[in-house]
Amino acid sequence: MSMLSQAHRESLLKWHSLINEQQGRRLRASLRRCHTLSDVWLSEGCRALAARVPSLWNVPGREWRFCALGIVAALAAQVKTIETRQTFAAQLGQTTGSNPVMSELRFRRLNQARTHEELFRQLRRAVQLLGGAVNLPDLADGVFRWCAEVDECMRHAAQKRTPTDYIRVRWALDYYMAGNPPDEPDAATTDQPAATAATQE
Repeated sequence: MSMLSQAHRESLLKWHSLINEQQGRRLRASLRRCHTLSDVWLSEGCRALAARVPSLWNVPGREWRFCALGIVAALAAQVKTIETRQTFAAQLGQTTGSNPVMSELRFRRLNQARTHEELFRQLRRAVQLLGGAVNLPDLADGVFRWCAEVDECMRHAAQKRTPTDYIRVRWALDYYMAGNPPDEPDAATTDQPAATAATQE
């Protein structure tokens, strides 16, 4: 289940388009200059996104949402083009030559992030490795899910989920499967049942 509604996704994409136009480049620049999340939250760019989607972060008892919004805003400023054919983690795992876009060691560091600042730094590096061509809606959804799960853990209020519903597990599955896609059955194997049926008749 997505953490972002369709309306929120559309608003995020419109905002990304805005900051890449002439009148919005000041907002993008304010985010690109940020080195910490404190810088991000005080930036003009983050304030502009917060004003555009108040229902995404201004939720009583869900203060973590503002932190997630800041991370997404800063990452979006690094995104050059939106590419949605693969999930964000799968994009990191796709191979160029014989190596994935993000090395396994770097991916483990990303998936082992323990603080919001660490997640921010690791994800910003990931976006850079992708050359700015990123599935931004999927990345944003992952950030919100990560922050929600960390908040639940800190409050000792973790919800019951299947293992694959946890964002770290989902990222790992997408990353490793992108580098090792399942083998397709060959024609001989596929045709075998039909051939057997014909023989039996």
